[in-house]
Amino acid sequence: MTQDGLSPLPITVLMPTFNRAHYLAEAIESVLEQQPPPAEIIVIDDGSEDDTATVVERFLPRISYIRQDNAGKATALNNGLSHATQEFIWIFDDDDIAAKGTLAALHDALVEHPEAGYAYGLCDKFFGDWPNEARERNMAYAADERPALYVRLMEDFFIWQGAMLARRSCYDVVGPFDTRLARSQDYEMALRLGRNFRGVGLPIVAFHQRHHQGVRGPKNASVKAHDVEQAWRKYNHLIFREIYFSHQLHEFYIGGAGLLTERQLLTARIQRGSIMARKGLWDLAIADFQQAAHEAAGLSVTSLSEQELSALRRIFQRGARSIFQNRDEANRFFGAIAGFPKPLRGAIEGNLLLPVTYRIRRVAAAADRKFELGQLGIMARHLLRRPAIKPYLDARRNDRGMYGVRPLLASG
Repeated sequence: MTQDGLSPLPITVLMPTFNRAHYLAEAIESVLEQQPPPAEIIVIDDGSEDDTATVVERFLPRISYIRQDNAGKATALNNGLSHATQEFIWIFDDDDIAAKGTLAALHDALVEHPEAGYAYGLCDKFFGDWPNEARERNMAYAADERPALYVRLMEDFFIWQGAMLARRSCYDVVGPFDTRLARSQDYEMALRLGRNFRGVGLPIVAFHQRHHQGVRGPKNASVKAHDVEQAWRKYNHLIFREIYFSHQLHEFYIGGAGLLTERQLLTARIQRGSIMARKGLWDLAIADFQQAAHEAAGLSVTSLSEQELSALRRIFQRGARSIFQNRDEANRFFGAIAGFPKPLRGAIEGNLLLPVTYRIRRVAAAADRKFELGQLGIMARHLLRRPAIKPYLDARRNDRGMYGVRPLLASG
């Protein structure tokens, strides 16, 4: 029982940390201030060389402290999971701030939905010190069906660990964190959970995500803040190359049950190819679109389904990692698109073009304007064709958003 007469929630909070003594206290305090509080908080020190131990000492015995040799966040989390005693797990970063009421809301959602494996909300981000009112809301999505949410999660990472409460039993099912990943281990775990369990999205800001210029990752694979994008790209390639070969094709189709028809399998292939293109895995995307072109011809397909339209429109969306390293890579990808029968080719190219025109309007604000102009030039060279113009204009008029999911919007 707490001083306020509230029974602690049956939750273990895992907080891995490495050389973040200057942020750690604020993160711990924001968790301790949850009402009701969690029953257990475990800080896993991944071999810090700063004043982390001194900071943690201030909070003993309200929290538990484990120190290990520096081995990375995934190893620290696996260590913490092995010591967790509670029914639910909340993983929280050592430099973020928990929003008031988060734990109670997430816990109540899982009690109300016993069929769900995890509950999640949104986060916003801030720069510098806390408190800070200059915050930017991150986007997240919700769906009534697990497959739709999982497909969207493969396209983008939007279920952050600090915004998610999961059942301990779910981690038992999907296995430990992947210690090969110095980055994106949270994304890879969210994908495993999303593949196996239904998630409940809550329209709340669950935590405030701090952005700063500190070094990230373990000592032997540390990454400076401005190099994080390249690190994410590297590890996401590893994750999604394995997904491509480990998943059944039907897992990329939204809305079906049981065996899929040949037409539905074509949709799944276009969806998978679009995801791989978004990640910049062009060899896999090319293979899927070449096969899809052959299947579309055999089935005499003349129009795109709603899921296909939605998937294609997101390949070159701003924020995707669909970056061409050279012109040959682009030529091979667009060559695969050219293999589709007419008028399907024009419809595909028109819908691929839709986000490109939105990107053109924002190119002046791009961090690397020269690079962005180069990418836009490659896309325009292949997509600005007469047969694509009408489908492009239709796409502008009929863009219904993202198939199978809806934005998760928090009030305020």
